Amino acid sequence: MTAYWPTLGNYVEGLEKAGKLIRITTPVNKDTELHPLVRLQFRGLPESQRKAFLFENVVDSAGRHYDIPVLVGALAGSADIYALGMGCDLDQIEDVWRNALAHQIAPVVVGNPACQEVVISGAELSQAGHGLGRLPIPISTPGFDNAPYTTAGHWVTKDPETGMHNLGNYRGMVKAEDRIGVLLGRLAWGMRWHIDRWRERGATRVPAAIVIGVPPHVSYAAVTRIPNDMCEYDVAGGFVGRPLELTRCVTQDLLVPAEAEIVIEGTVPTDLVEMEGAFGEFPGYMAQRDYSFFMDVTAITMRKKPIYLSIISQMPPSESSKMRNIGRAAAGIRRLRSAGMDNVIAVEYLECAGSNAVAVVKLKKRNPDDGKKALRLLAEKFMGKLLVAVDEDINIKDAENVLWAIAYRAQPYRDTEVVEAPPFTLDPAAVPPGVSRGLVTRDAPPRSSALLIDATMPWPYPPLSLPKREFMERAIEMWQGLQLPALDLKEPWWGYSLGHWTPEEEQEAELAVQGRHYETGEKQKQGRRPFGE
Repeated sequence: MTAYWPTLGNYVEGLEKAGKLIRITTPVNKDTELHPLVRLQFRGLPESQRKAFLFENVVDSAGRHYDIPVLVGALAGSADIYALGMGCDLDQIEDVWRNALAHQIAPVVVGNPACQEVVISGAELSQAGHGLGRLPIPISTPGFDNAPYTTAGHWVTKDPETGMHNLGNYRGMVKAEDRIGVLLGRLAWGMRWHIDRWRERGATRVPAAIVIGVPPHVSYAAVTRIPNDMCEYDVAGGFVGRPLELTRCVTQDLLVPAEAEIVIEGTVPTDLVEMEGAFGEFPGYMAQRDYSFFMDVTAITMRKKPIYLSIISQMPPSESSKMRNIGRAAAGIRRLRSAGMDNVIAVEYLECAGSNAVAVVKLKKRNPDDGKKALRLLAEKFMGKLLVAVDEDINIKDAENVLWAIAYRAQPYRDTEVVEAPPFTLDPAAVPPGVSRGLVTRDAPPRSSALLIDATMPWPYPPLSLPKREFMERAIEMWQGLQLPALDLKEPWWGYSLGHWTPEEEQEAELAVQGRHYETGEKQKQGRRPFGE
C-alpha cells in the first residue's frame, strides 16, 4: 500500500516539506501571467528541477482579486512529483499501478462532506462573479485560447442502467457564470459513452459534475484511459488500499469525492451542442473549434478555504504529458500481459510526442512475430500512432536510442505495417481546419491509422561498437580524478555482445589490449588466399 494524502491541502504540505513547492505571494494575473510563468520551467529547466507553484495572490485582467489560491504543477511537474503524489518511490510507480488495477476497492458513501461547506445555487449562480466567475480559472494559452478553461476538472457522469460512475478529465470552457462547455474527443468512451446511452433511452439531460482538487491518487485514476467497464473510483481505492469516500451532490443524483476542494454540478443536454474552442491541446497545437456539449450549472459547492487546481498541458513536455507518460505505460503493459504476452518487459509513451502518439514496447522475443503481435494489440485501442517494438537492451525512454534501433534493426519492406486505428480527433493531421471531425454530426469520424515498426533484432548481432564495460569504468575513474565536469552518461555507454561473437574474435580482442596484435596479423598472413575464391 502507498502512503496516503487524504486531501489536496495535506498534499500541498507534503510538497513543501519535500522542497517541491514554490509559493508566489506577489500579484499574478491568471489571464496573462500565471500559466506562462509555470510554462518556463518546462521549456527551460531539466525535469529534476521542476516544482509545483502555489499562487496566493491571484488577480485577473479586469482588476478582480481572488481569495482562492491556484496550484499548478502539483500532480506531475516531474516524475518525482508524480511519485510523491502517489505516495511511493519512483521505481515503485509501475507496481502501484499494476496492483491498483488488479485489486480495486469499491468506494463508500459519507455525509457532511468538506466539499459542501459552501453551497452556491439558485439565482446567485447567474450573478456576476458569484458563479463560475468566483473561481480563479487561468487562461492556459494566453493570446490563442478564447476563454479560461478548467484543465484539472474531472467530469463525473454515470451509466443510466448500471449506475457505474465515470471520472474523466476533460477540458471545460467557461461560457457564462452558470454554463461551461466540454470537449469529448473520443466516441464510445467515458462521458461521451454515457451521454449517448442516456439519449438512446429518451433522456434530454444527463446529470453531471466537475470535481476540482481531489486527493492526488484520485486524479491519477481520472486522467488515465480506463476501460468503460471499470470505475475510476474503484481504481483510486486500489492505489491506497482503502475505499474512496464519496458523497451525494446537492442538486444531482451523482456521487463525488467528499474531500474535493470544489464541485460544479449541473446537467448536460443530449440534443443540443454549441461551438467550443479553440484551445491549446497536448499534441502541441491549437485544437480547432467545433460543436460540442455543454453543462448548465445547477450548483457550485466548495470548502470554506478551497484550493483551485490547474494542470499545465499544451506543448510537450508538460504536466499532462508526464501523467499520460506514466498512466498510459501502466495501461499498455496491462493490455499486453492480459493478452498472454508475459515476455513484455515495459511500455513507454515518448513524452516528446505528448505521451500519446509514439509508443515503444520492450520485450524479450520468443517468437519471430512477437514484436508485431504486441504492436497490433496496442493499435486496436488507439494506444499509439507510431508503435515500435525493441529488444531488452534498448532504453525506451530515450528517443535517440529508439531511433537507433529502428535504423539498424528493422528493414521497412519486412518489419513495418500500417493498420487501422480508432479515430484520434485531436490530431491536427487527421482533417484540415474547419472540416467536421464527426464528434456531434452524422459525418464519419476522420480515418486514423498506426504505423507499426518491429525494430527487434531479426537474428543475433555483433557487439556494440563501444569499449567493454571495464574499460569505460576505468575511464570514469580517470575522468573524476582529473576533476572534469560531472557526467550524465547516456545508455548505452559500454559495449556488450548481442549473440554473434566467436571465440576467435574474443581472443583476438584480448590480444589487442595486451599489445599482442602482431600475433593476429601473422595468423592472418598465414591464412591468405587468392582473390575471388
